[in-house]
Amino acid sequence: MVTRRVAALLLRVAVRRWPAELRADLAREWAAELHELARTGRRWPMLRFAASLAASRAATPLTGRAVSRRLGRTAGVLLLAPPACVAVLVLAGAVMGLTYGWLGMRVPWAAAAQLPTWSALTALLGVALALVVTRAARRTVRVGALPTALGVVLPIAVTVTATLALLAARGESRIGEPVPGLLLWLALLTPALWAAGVLARRGRVRAAWLAGLLGALVAADAAVVLAVVTSIPATAPVADGLPPDSVDRISAPLWLFTCWTDSSFGLPRPTEWERFLITDRVLVEPMFHLACTPYALAYAIAAARPAPAAVPGPEPVPAPA
Repeated sequence: MVTRRVAALLLRVAVRRWPAELRADLAREWAAELHELARTGRRWPMLRFAASLAASRAATPLTGRAVSRRLGRTAGVLLLAPPACVAVLVLAGAVMGLTYGWLGMRVPWAAAAQLPTWSALTALLGVALALVVTRAARRTVRVGALPTALGVVLPIAVTVTATLALLAARGESRIGEPVPGLLLWLALLTPALWAAGVLARRGRVRAAWLAGLLGALVAADAAVVLAVVTSIPATAPVADGLPPDSVDRISAPLWLFTCWTDSSFGLPRPTEWERFLITDRVLVEPMFHLACTPYALAYAIAAARPAPAAVPGPEPVPAPA
């Protein structure tokens, strides 16, 4: 008991001599070794191990390599996640197409199930990506909430720019139409991630998720509203008895969810024709928002959460009878 307490104290002294960004990892590694030595009853080797760590000098070259690894891991996560979201979008769309082809020959509601299927698959794959990012974020560089939010948003902007440039090079039309909505989405997503990071840093993880999700929904909804308002008029003349090519603005708050579900949720607006116009104009962007939001929030919160305690405290001494 006494030797374990002394060894734990020596480990705490040793951990404090290393840079703050390395302490949690080193403490976990050393505590595991200490536990194994204590479990096997090797008290003197346990004391020698802890004393050698406390007396030795922190290795500067190792520190540099460790910091470089963390920086590389951070850059890898932030730069690879947005292209992974594009892959999620494409994969979910391909599966949706196959599902529609199979259902189209069997059920009459196959067409109505296309958007909900695409949305569900995108959300599912987006959450899976978020789980991977959350695990990786625990070993990335920890900075402030605002730099973290910018570090998430800027690679998304780069990925969007590269994707639009690739489509333009292939001769696709209407490439510039999504740009204002995407810029608005990124501009509003940044404070949402910032707020989530601030709350997570204070230990209020549930509040961070709630604030982040609400902020991300507002950002995506505003982007869809901007795209529809700038491209589809509120009123239009009726021609040849066909419905006018216009969308009533009263249903604007529902447009994002309409793009995900192709539904009016039992409300008179948007009408079936308005839903067609909305999804014809804004189809891919809401799905991209859905693919990116889980990982963006997961990284902002995981990277901001306080690190776990470095070394567990000494075991309590039982009171004398």
